[in-house]
Amino acid sequence: MADVTRESSTLLRARHRHARLEVEDWLYANCSEVRQLDRADVQTIRKGMVGGWRVKLEVTGGPRIVDIMVPDAFPFQAPRIRLVDLPADEDWPHVESDNVLCLVPETASFDPDDPAGGVIALLNMVVELSDLVAAGGADEEFRSEVLSYWANRIPGGRKEIISIADPTPVSRLVSVWNGPIRRVLADTPEVLLQWLHNRYPVGQKFKFDVGALLWLGDPLTVGQFPRTARDILELAEAAGATDILSKAAASVSGDLVVGLGMNTTNGVAVAGLTIPRPPPIRGRDLVHHGFRPGKTPLTLVTKRFFGSAGILRADWKRADHSWIHGRDQDQRAAGLKNKKVVVFGCGSIGAPIAVALAQAGIGKFVFVDHDVLNPSNLSRHPLGAQYLGLFKAEGLAAKLKQDLPHLRIQTLVKRMEEVLMTAGNLSNVDLIVSAVGDWGAEAMLDAWSEASGRPVPIVFGWTEAHACAGHAVAVMKNGAAFRDGFDPTGLPQLRVTEFASTTVRQEPACGAVFQPYGPIELQGSIAAIAELALDALLKPPTMSTHRIWVGRERHLSQVGGKWSNTWSKLAGERSEGGFLFERPWAKALEDRTLAA
Repeated sequence: MADVTRESSTLLRARHRHARLEVEDWLYANCSEVRQLDRADVQTIRKGMVGGWRVKLEVTGGPRIVDIMVPDAFPFQAPRIRLVDLPADEDWPHVESDNVLCLVPETASFDPDDPAGGVIALLNMVVELSDLVAAGGADEEFRSEVLSYWANRIPGGRKEIISIADPTPVSRLVSVWNGPIRRVLADTPEVLLQWLHNRYPVGQKFKFDVGALLWLGDPLTVGQFPRTARDILELAEAAGATDILSKAAASVSGDLVVGLGMNTTNGVAVAGLTIPRPPPIRGRDLVHHGFRPGKTPLTLVTKRFFGSAGILRADWKRADHSWIHGRDQDQRAAGLKNKKVVVFGCGSIGAPIAVALAQAGIGKFVFVDHDVLNPSNLSRHPLGAQYLGLFKAEGLAAKLKQDLPHLRIQTLVKRMEEVLMTAGNLSNVDLIVSAVGDWGAEAMLDAWSEASGRPVPIVFGWTEAHACAGHAVAVMKNGAAFRDGFDPTGLPQLRVTEFASTTVRQEPACGAVFQPYGPIELQGSIAAIAELALDALLKPPTMSTHRIWVGRERHLSQVGGKWSNTWSKLAGERSEGGFLFERPWAKALEDRTLAA
């Protein structure tokens, strides 16, 4: 194996050399001035580059000197083009801080079989960009990617900003927590406190300051970028938000955090910055000097705070609901934000479903489970060893609140039957997901729902033996009840698989029984149940619905099973498995006829 690996590496190095020779031949044949660059020349500019060429390129306005820098993975990775002679007073779009041009997305392909053609295409892009700049048409490019230029042109401070403020296009005061390595910002102290308690749950006390979000509307070009505190005041005046900025300056205890909100063709952009607090004079705070706390006139605060001091860029990282769940592109996210879901059973099925629903955008949960996490659970549960011995519901809530601090999660360390006896536990919910795998408890839930007039959809999920098939049933206001698909003892009328002997295993302890399956074969069932849960919230079926994940036949055969006669009649010739099958849950009543 080692010899094969060495031989493969040798072939890749040979291909790298051949590709560079191919590009070099073209450059010498088509460019008037070409100079080779060695590793030392290019690595001082950008790490990972191993060589290249400096060439004179004829463009609008005269010749340009550019470096073509080749990475070690060339030709499988594209070269980078750098402007060598870019004047300090000349702005080109798509130029990074080291004058390297960002010409194509990182995900774009570079044809490794035509390295010279790829370099020619990159040089043509430089020519087109030069034409655009010369024609004065670069402003729209600057506006569409304003955050890239903000990051490259404004001096940076030490701390980033995590913003959970909604991207509402309104100038306003915001709350700021100044942490040791980052600042966290929210629309209100209450929202900020909840987020921080979720993210940093171990007994911290939080003190908040005030910041300002100024909504500018149209994005700034590089020439319009503010450089001083006085420039920020002028932007606030133009946006009609001078009073907001002044009130923030009057209330803040240290440096002032400001966000500049803009609407670009690529969506909302917020440029973050801090305005350093004017330094004290002889130990006295310059901003409020001569006045009692809270009594300094706003006009005087504004004059003292917004002078000629330079601003510092603060990388503004959005962590609001709309950005986390789809980068403003998932139209479902807004509809899920305030939905409340009860998850009964936080085991190997219920826990990953809860994680998937939380990542999809559901904002409120109630987790119900009375069991603790044991070592035997670890291989197929999202909780790791640090949660051993803890109640699954509480461990899952703790993990998700740290992973997604905007969530609101309540936990009930109880059996389902106990919760059903207390009606208040299920009030004001939008969906119930049951993954307890207990016939008696789920029959009780179904009876409770029926007696209550089916107030909310309930999605029941379970797997068959060895997770060779999985079922998701949404019981809606119209359609069959959950119990209609089972016999009185809880055996389903429709079973996809069957085995010659029992598949239940038991640990060397009383009552410790389990179904043997691993996390891989479980994924299809989890996806089917989670997707039906989302559908029940966003585009509810009009009738009770049954979805079946049918695993691969080869896995079924390996564990000693086969398709049931009932399933074979339904599936017809689709014996290979590996697909999702959907039908009305009312058809469960017909399964007895099929089975016969």
